[in-house]
Amino acid sequence: MLISSIKIKNFRNYRDFELKFAPAGALIFGNNGIGKTNLLEAISYFAFGRSFRTSKDSEIINFSEEYFRIEADFIINNQDYTFQAASDKTRKIIKLNDMNIARISELYKYLKVVYFSPGDLEIISGSPIYRRSFIDQAVSQYSFEYIENLRKYKRILKQRNALLKTDYLAKEKRIWDKQFADIAAKIIRLRIKYLELFTPLLEKYYKTISGSKEKFMAEYQYSFPNSDSDIADNLLDHLLEIETQEKHQERTLAGPHLDDIGLFIDDHPARNFSSQGQQRSIAIAMRLVQNDLIIEKDQDTPILMFDDVLAELDDKRAKRIVNALEGNHQIFISTPNISHYRSFGLKEIDLKNELERKNETQ
Repeated sequence: MLISSIKIKNFRNYRDFELKFAPAGALIFGNNGIGKTNLLEAISYFAFGRSFRTSKDSEIINFSEEYFRIEADFIINNQDYTFQAASDKTRKIIKLNDMNIARISELYKYLKVVYFSPGDLEIISGSPIYRRSFIDQAVSQYSFEYIENLRKYKRILKQRNALLKTDYLAKEKRIWDKQFADIAAKIIRLRIKYLELFTPLLEKYYKTISGSKEKFMAEYQYSFPNSDSDIADNLLDHLLEIETQEKHQERTLAGPHLDDIGLFIDDHPARNFSSQGQQRSIAIAMRLVQNDLIIEKDQDTPILMFDDVLAELDDKRAKRIVNALEGNHQIFISTPNISHYRSFGLKEIDLKNELERKNETQ
């Protein structure tokens, strides 16, 4: 899949802007603050129905305007698609070929973007919320069943939390507990199934990038006691045990929203026992595996975005990463220093010149 053009209005620092892209992608350069990441953000908006930097559309709108609008043409599995998105401070509309999309989750069926960000280091070194966010996005891109289950899980979790704030009847709570445990088990099983495919590839890519022979492993970590396949029953039993605690704290204290993904190097937690260089290699390897599994499922290559994440690596490691990308990917690299990437042969887009040219024609 690839993007051929984009039109942007009132999105971040872009008031009225448009670009066309080559099938191979682009090397986007310019000084810090000129809008390189903003451009990647606009392109990827159509893959997720939201920004990868904020959940609030109001923060994307140019500060002097009341709305933003973006439109882009994509080729997906050799078919042409036009995506449009617009939002003011109260309402969002997303269209595919001039037809409204009822649910944002529908976008996951079409467009896949893998975004390599400097912030990916938080997946390794940060709190569990970063690893849950990664696994939710990655599995959603691999399995539409997962995103539908996740939507249902979040709804039931919200309703169960609301119940815990009331003087509920025990019978009513048991009904919600059962619904919650059943959908939680589906979420967990799909995560574990994904990790079973993910982990061997992750170790392979980590060794390729780092050049090391360290053993690497990822494992699922539950927020409740679970030692067998009866996930729903085990979660139900635990919810009974912590009922008093949950009522006191007025929130659900176990389930997929609190689970974690353990990452280990030579049996040591990577979060505590890895250098920043190792963490960077792991984070990039995780995105490469995410890319591979999308290709396996969709038989089409996702769009890859490197937001200046290769600059911190030596040339040898950077080239290993690019060489590891099998298939005809469209690749976007944003950087303030193009000398790091010119050997990749991508079309160069000087954002300063493009913005000045646009201003001259207005």
